[in-house]
Amino acid sequence: YDPDHGPRAAEYAGELGHEFLGIDEQRHRLLMRACEGHTLERFHDDITIQVCWDSDRLDLGRIGIIPDPERLNTDFAKQRDTIDWAYHRGSREFVPPFVKDEWGIELREY
Repeated sequence: YDPDHGPRAAEYAGELGHEFLGIDEQRHRLLMRACEGHTLERFHDDITIQVCWDSDRLDLGRIGIIPDPERLNTDFAKQRDTIDWAYHRGSREFVPPFVKDEWGIELREY
């Protein structure tokens, strides 16, 4: 567990800049805020940040962790069916086809 990876991701997003990412400055600030707080903070008032954090936490199956509904923000993410689906998807190392097809990259095996 590395509690500093969120702040490092925010710093990296800042270095890339909003132009490179194809987003406006306001969305860029929101992205950096979501990255910065996702490792140590539990809840946020902004729905965009809530969804970002929930999507990251729902993907914890990739490292064998079942998401805790007490650490999720949205009602949908907290549903047992959502958590079960996400855990099983992540634990099988599912990679969406668009990662390879549209982004042209292969992900390494863990």
